[in-house]
Amino acid sequence: MLRYLVSRGLQALLLMAGALVLVFFLVRLTGDPLALMLPKEADAEQRAAFRAAMGLDQPLWLQFAQYLRGVLEGDLGHSLRNQRPNLELILERLPATLELALAAFAFILLVALPLGLLAGLNPGGLLDRLALGLAFAAQVVPSFWLAMLLILWFAVELGWFPSFGRDSPLSLVLPAVALGFSGLGQMLRLVRTAALEARRADYLRTARAKGLSPARITWHHLLPNLAIPIVSVASLQLTYLLGGSIYIETIFAWPGLGSLLNTAIQDADFPLVQAITLFIAFFVILLQLLADLAYAWLDPRIQHS
Repeated sequence: MLRYLVSRGLQALLLMAGALVLVFFLVRLTGDPLALMLPKEADAEQRAAFRAAMGLDQPLWLQFAQYLRGVLEGDLGHSLRNQRPNLELILERLPATLELALAAFAFILLVALPLGLLAGLNPGGLLDRLALGLAFAAQVVPSFWLAMLLILWFAVELGWFPSFGRDSPLSLVLPAVALGFSGLGQMLRLVRTAALEARRADYLRTARAKGLSPARITWHHLLPNLAIPIVSVASLQLTYLLGGSIYIETIFAWPGLGSLLNTAIQDADFPLVQAITLFIAFFVILLQLLADLAYAWLDPRIQHS
């Protein structure tokens, strides 16, 4: 187990180092960063002063060394627009993004797990056709279009939920459904297919032959065997929900990292864009590390593979 943990930990550190290098150099490969941060009307003197203030007049290797030292010390720079530390802004918005992502994730699990299991165990039935239709709709309907339909139907016409903001628990419903709907199709198909294959497995046939109840068979035999593929897709879904919430947060005026990133891009706040991108990359790598540890916990054979 220790060898497995060390191996996965080292892989995560390498990925973080790669993300850090990519985030630093990618923007600079597009040209002079000042072109993104200063207006076109800025004269040469203003450009030189700003370049010196940002440390952009230093050699590239020295800029990277200073950036690396700052990241290791927990300093992700300062926002040009807000005149505040980037990490402080990110931590201020992070709870709202986590709340939205977890709510969307809960929506996916609450719909996909029971419906996928029932559809896979009863192929050809009404629930199976409903699951296939819902999975297809989740695959083809764009999230931003669904978000606007939800606002039109449930906020404007019926008045059941607020159309924007984060003022009450009801404010979370529409953005969570809009964000989670696209991930619902993948999870639904996975659970249905896994249940369909497990339906003919020897261990379920043996459990039925012993006279066990359907509920006991599902909880004690079927679900534990479906856990690994579900955890695998669930970790990817959660990663997408964190990174894909930019436009959903913007549509619903949700005060999270996505809307902060959107504003930073519009304001050409290059240090804040860089800090948010790096923070999300590190967060996603840590999520994948936790998913790897969950695999090993669910199936100890993975540690020795």
